[in-house]
Amino acid sequence: MLRYEPENIMNALLKNFNSDDALPFYVSQFSIPLKNETLGEQMFEVKGYDKEGIEIGSCNAKESFLRYFSLSNQLIDVTLKRETELKEALKEYGNFSAEDDSLFEMNLNHSIENELGMIDIFPEANGSYILEKTRVSFYVSEYRKIEKLFSIFYGSVFSLKFNRVFVKWVRYEVTISSLKVADLSELKETLRTLSILLEKVDHQVNLD
Repeated sequence: MLRYEPENIMNALLKNFNSDDALPFYVSQFSIPLKNETLGEQMFEVKGYDKEGIEIGSCNAKESFLRYFSLSNQLIDVTLKRETELKEALKEYGNFSAEDDSLFEMNLNHSIENELGMIDIFPEANGSYILEKTRVSFYVSEYRKIEKLFSIFYGSVFSLKFNRVFVKWVRYEVTISSLKVADLSELKETLRTLSILLEKVDHQVNLD
């Protein structure tokens, strides 16, 4: 995070800060939300935190606005460079969705249309990443399938979560809990491992 100083570029940006409290004590690096086609240019989001590191709000700004107030363009360039490096590093495993920049579609068994391979990857301000599979879940109904899932993920860094689906038969929704990795190198290795495990699930478990 960066220390917020009222006389720098952030003073102009945070005039419209979305918070009922005072201006933030810290601000995050810029992140890139979905591009707003109606605006015709890239938007950037910055989050604000209090002294305890608790998020208190956020605001968005156009690229042109930030470049106008920042002679060096460093904040923008660092954000775009990180986005490019992330896509380049992970391209052998799949691609990010064109509609949702946090949704990563893994190429499982030569197919990117398999929802089993859809996970979320969230960059953090400190250079780390959060990886999870909670938004696009998968389902099992037979006990032996659950046993097989456990055997595939046993000993890995991933935690499976089973939620009972209340229908007329026994059925469970399966998700993979959030996992934090330190940097891009660790993210790449973790994604490689997850890809191998999910391909085994795709081959060996007859999902609902």
